[in-house]
Amino acid sequence: MARITIEKEGRIALPEDYKQRYGLEGGEELVFEPVEDGLALRFARPHARRAYVEVTARCNLNCAMCVRQVWRDAPGEMSWETFKIVIEGLRAFPDLRRITFGGFGEPLTHPRFPEMLSLAAGLEVGMTLTTNGLVLDEAMAERLLDVHLDTVVISLDTVHIQAYEQARLEKGVEQVLENVRALRELARQRGWMIPRIGLEFVAMHSNLEWVPRLPGLARDLGASFVLITNLLPHTLEMAEEVLYDRDEPLPTPIGWPVPSADWLLWGIARPPRMKWGAWRRCRFIEERALVIGWDGGVSPCYALMHSYPYYIYGRRKEVSRYMLGNVREQPLADIWTSDEYVSFRGKVREMRFPSCVDCGMACTFAEDNEDCWGNGPSCADCLWAQDIVRCP
Repeated sequence: MARITIEKEGRIALPEDYKQRYGLEGGEELVFEPVEDGLALRFARPHARRAYVEVTARCNLNCAMCVRQVWRDAPGEMSWETFKIVIEGLRAFPDLRRITFGGFGEPLTHPRFPEMLSLAAGLEVGMTLTTNGLVLDEAMAERLLDVHLDTVVISLDTVHIQAYEQARLEKGVEQVLENVRALRELARQRGWMIPRIGLEFVAMHSNLEWVPRLPGLARDLGASFVLITNLLPHTLEMAEEVLYDRDEPLPTPIGWPVPSADWLLWGIARPPRMKWGAWRRCRFIEERALVIGWDGGVSPCYALMHSYPYYIYGRRKEVSRYMLGNVREQPLADIWTSDEYVSFRGKVREMRFPSCVDCGMACTFAEDNEDCWGNGPSCADCLWAQDIVRCP
């Protein structure tokens, strides 16, 4: 791999129309990457469009399906200083369109989360919050509205309900639903159509009967979409709950009307794929997304932001955290445009990985998230790239 610099005079061995077509300017850096039949030339531009920020890896629930049951990482929460570095770093990305506050913790439990939202609002981009909704009380709802948070995704399924009971929250479901209704009412009083409300539902054998009921629940809450995902099991017990790759199709919920001020919107359910196939694409790469952990570590996707085991088609595998850098040690734009990160995005965009799930060989590479083509980490059996597992 080699990097070249286009001189200010524009001297480069490319036809003139290429420079105009691809916007090549003097002083711009590109990365040469060796591929099977030659060299790939890739832009090293700060052109990220979306940032996922994990402000905390702690949670107020203890869900049986959660990665936090088995991961090898120490939980923690992002310091105010680190968050300020993150926001300042994101200013270097002119194409940035959205920040999603999520990860594997509950963002609303961070003691300075409202202040974080206020600081992030200065970027003037869309902001999404993924939450279990338990601490989304009226005071928090007002703060969310004050900074014009435009999308709130509520995680709600039977495993969450079991976690409410485990935490001795006798009316946990009612509390979440009431919090969401209160948020909608406060927005209505301001005459706003935002925030848009969505539900995230993890489909499993034990809650399959819930799927046809989701439109009714969404309509009651004024939710405009329901994101249905398959389970990523981290234990053998949870592996028994997996629905994907079965012959029966997942029930497809119909749409529902969503009144919004003087408008009538139509809510939709977004089901996952249920079978492994040749089609593979990474939404994180396609959306030019980056993921920032609570400690400032930068990863390319949710799947690689922590270290943990999970089961796929009955096979156990170990995922190790893959970091391209840390915002506390180098500028975010430098991490994004580094040779390693540019090359990784190119490899994933072209899906230069084998298909481990239907390979038929009994190798052990995939057990350590590697593959026989020499990739590590490998996306060879990534369920996100199949749209079998989905994120907001």
